[in-house]
Amino acid sequence: MKSMYQQCQDGDISCKEYRDYVSINRGYRDFNEYKNEWRHKVGIYQSMSENVDCSNYLGIHISERLLSKIWNNVIRMSNGNRGYDFICGKRFKVDVKSSCLCNDKWNFKIKKNKITDYFLLLAFDNREDLNPLHIWLIKGEQQILCVKVNDRKCMVVSDNNISLFKKYEQTDKLDKLVDCCNTLKEE
Repeated sequence: MKSMYQQCQDGDISCKEYRDYVSINRGYRDFNEYKNEWRHKVGIYQSMSENVDCSNYLGIHISERLLSKIWNNVIRMSNGNRGYDFICGKRFKVDVKSSCLCNDKWNFKIKKNKITDYFLLLAFDNREDLNPLHIWLIKGEQQILCVKVNDRKCMVVSDNNISLFKKYEQTDKLDKLVDCCNTLKEE
């Protein structure tokens, strides 16, 4: 029987399959996880949790982490899961979108997402303070006020249209979110 390396050399399996196989045997989920950890270790990149300028810092490290403290029975998907970020206790697929106030509006990039059951939109004041101001929960098919911003489909919330989002506001969860953010800041 040929080794995995030989199968890769002969073209029986792809290089990706071989790299994933080797990485799994080293205790990683896949080659990407191994490569990212190596890059952090040698200082090529900072990890997402340390790099506040990284776009994923707000969306993944902060928002998705906070949500598991606010909602019960949440199943978080791995980073890069297509279409949604977690499954709630009622088995709905939820895609979390975060935005900081910029030019008096929040832009939530939803692209062409047709998989999700709900969009959970988290609106923060700015990237430095990260004070949550609003939480909206909107059914996936109700993509209200969608416009193109830099060739990406976005839901845009501003002072002009915030009243349209009022019925989707999750005020009870906002109080919990504020408490969780304050706890994180103290750490």
